[in-house]
Amino acid sequence: MVCANSLTIVIAKTGIPPAFLFDFFKSFSREAMRRLVLVTVPIAPLCGNSQRGKASHVRIANRKRVEMFVAQRFHLPTRLRTAAPDVAAEWDHERNPLYLYPEIVGIGHVAPVWWKCAACQHSYSMSVEKRVVRGGGCPKCTAGKSKATTGAEGELDGERMRQLRPKRPVMFNLRTKY
Repeated sequence: MVCANSLTIVIAKTGIPPAFLFDFFKSFSREAMRRLVLVTVPIAPLCGNSQRGKASHVRIANRKRVEMFVAQRFHLPTRLRTAAPDVAAEWDHERNPLYLYPEIVGIGHVAPVWWKCAACQHSYSMSVEKRVVRGGGCPKCTAGKSKATTGAEGELDGERMRQLRPKRPVMFNLRTKY
């Protein structure tokens, strides 16, 4: 493994002197700089004996800051117990198989597992991905909430006024074209 600073690696790979890079980015307008994808690279040496890789940050066009790990495993809390402890508390240990438990199941697990609602103690089957990523919950509790909000504030304009509905409803093709 080559032990060098990240900045010198970038300069060595591109062959561009640092003074030119500074003047080049200085000439951009503020709007042009916002649209660029900026990568900040750590200046610390990469040859340490640390178990976890050094993280750099990527700024995407909409200015969100995303961590990026270079040449290492991706370390984000993806296990259910660490990523969503409130959802993991509703795990039904009696009905799920013994080899599945919240400490090892990831938040993208799509096979249905059993949950026990903390509010009504109803046991139901739903995937972890639907609970965590898409925000699903207990069917009994959500049905009760939807019945309470069936007034005019819960309806769309097309549901309230008949003249806004299409005369001939059409089934759209939902297939993605590449």
